[in-house]
Amino acid sequence: MTEASSFLARPTRAQYDWADMELGLFIHWFPQTHDDPMDRRTDNITDPAVQREMMSHARLERFSARQWVQSALDLGAKYIVFVAKHGCGICRWQSQYGEMNFKNAPYKDGRGDPLAELAAECRRAGIRLGIYICASSATYGAGQGGLIDDPERQAAYTKIYKGWLSEVLGNYGDIAEVWFDGSIELKIEDVLRKYAPDAMVFNSRYATIRWVGQEEGYASDPVWNAVGRYDALSGVSTQISGRPDGEVWLPIEVDARLRKNWDYTSRDGVQPDDEANPLKSLDDLMAMYYRSVGHGTNLLINHAPHPFGDIPEADMKRMKEFGDEIRRRFSHPLAEIRDQRGACVEMELGGLKKVDHVVLMEEIAGGQRIRAYKVSGFDGKEWHLLSGGSAIGHKKIDFFAEKTVSRIRVEILRSEGEPLLRRLSAFYVGEIPRFSTLNFDEARLGEYGTEHYMNIVNYLDRLDEFGTMEMRNQAHFRYELEPYLTGAGQYRLTFRPIASSTGDTGDPLELEEAWLEIGGQRVDAYVTRCDDAPNEFIVYNNGETDVVFHALSRVYTSWRIPCHSSEVLFRRLI
Repeated sequence: MTEASSFLARPTRAQYDWADMELGLFIHWFPQTHDDPMDRRTDNITDPAVQREMMSHARLERFSARQWVQSALDLGAKYIVFVAKHGCGICRWQSQYGEMNFKNAPYKDGRGDPLAELAAECRRAGIRLGIYICASSATYGAGQGGLIDDPERQAAYTKIYKGWLSEVLGNYGDIAEVWFDGSIELKIEDVLRKYAPDAMVFNSRYATIRWVGQEEGYASDPVWNAVGRYDALSGVSTQISGRPDGEVWLPIEVDARLRKNWDYTSRDGVQPDDEANPLKSLDDLMAMYYRSVGHGTNLLINHAPHPFGDIPEADMKRMKEFGDEIRRRFSHPLAEIRDQRGACVEMELGGLKKVDHVVLMEEIAGGQRIRAYKVSGFDGKEWHLLSGGSAIGHKKIDFFAEKTVSRIRVEILRSEGEPLLRRLSAFYVGEIPRFSTLNFDEARLGEYGTEHYMNIVNYLDRLDEFGTMEMRNQAHFRYELEPYLTGAGQYRLTFRPIASSTGDTGDPLELEEAWLEIGGQRVDAYVTRCDDAPNEFIVYNNGETDVVFHALSRVYTSWRIPCHSSEVLFRRLI
């Protein structure tokens, strides 16, 4: 193996450290009374008198920043991203700009500062603080990205927004992350450089991390951390932008909810409405963990405190259960080795032991080099394929049917330069994730999801009969087969829907065509669709190893793309 190309994208030190945090706590908190939802009102909201009246309801009878931070510790989160200002315009701190901030709230007689209290608790507990500060603001008529159609009002609002940004980044200590929901069009690079030069930036032309593309808590396998330069500068790149050979390191953060909704939902203003806004089950949360952190991304999971400021007991309990289950599964490896180089790595387990999980970590300081790999276990007589894949990145959690083995071997089948493994661990959990339908004789190639769909035409070239733009979306699925091929023969490849704990599998998947790429050449004849299952295929192999499976969905011509998710499973027939 040779050293990696000098053009291989690599993380900065700040991006590397951010990836190691893995879990973050998101806090969407709307300080209001149940009969006066401040962040949902728009009537006369640009009137300063109306703004002051709205702030008069922010009493915060039960606000507890310490409780919020305790929930982060219960989860095992290393950082909190706090919604300091949403689109309505309420600033959850003491600001000198405008009327919609806590200088006009009755909390602590107008001297209270929730952001300051949260920052202090984070420092006490060793939790890093991130800031969500939306560019749009109803209080000033600023729309998506912070834009206003009047140049004079735009200049005034840009000055105010930069003032807000300077306050939250400059007055509350070290900032780990700055969240620009929906991106930002205002020029604020000078503020970022002055007050938070090492903070991760979510979305925008200044981005150092990117959105996965949906809010369901998963990133489909494989995950590539690099993107092209144009995608990086677009400010809105998602998982679909990832490329093994991309020029810019731009890792993914997956944001998701503990309940159905982002904000607090109540029928009586006191107790959470568990029917309209149910908590996610522990199985659903663990599925998120496997499919985000377990695919090499960070997971940012949301709490929605009561308007008076406290997190409901049931939510606190579920978040702790989530953290406890992660620790139960992955705190005690059967064996672990670190800092390995080369195309073949073996690890002794200290005798025959049951194993059903392997966790791999690539040394991403050298870039994401590994392109295909497989994991095998030795039972004292022969080697058995356990798992495989293409991307590893910061972390890859592979699970498989229980095997009793004494040794684990990782073979790197393709890489850009010498492969570098930071860590290899083996675990026996006693179960595979409940979202998986993996059978004992199947291998798991990866996943697909809604984020794979992308616009495939130029808007301006696609006007319908009414002169409006026609959206056309199509998903292209691509899976490396080399890690799973065991010689010439016939194999069955299955797209199997992933169901939530309620049994919902989303919209049906409709595949239009499929083919193999063998040695870089398209070969249609070696893939046939199964008569009894439209999303299953028979794959023929004559002994080749450089084999990639491709499939295209049908083209969707509406603005709504299908919402679904599936495992892609593979097994030998003959």
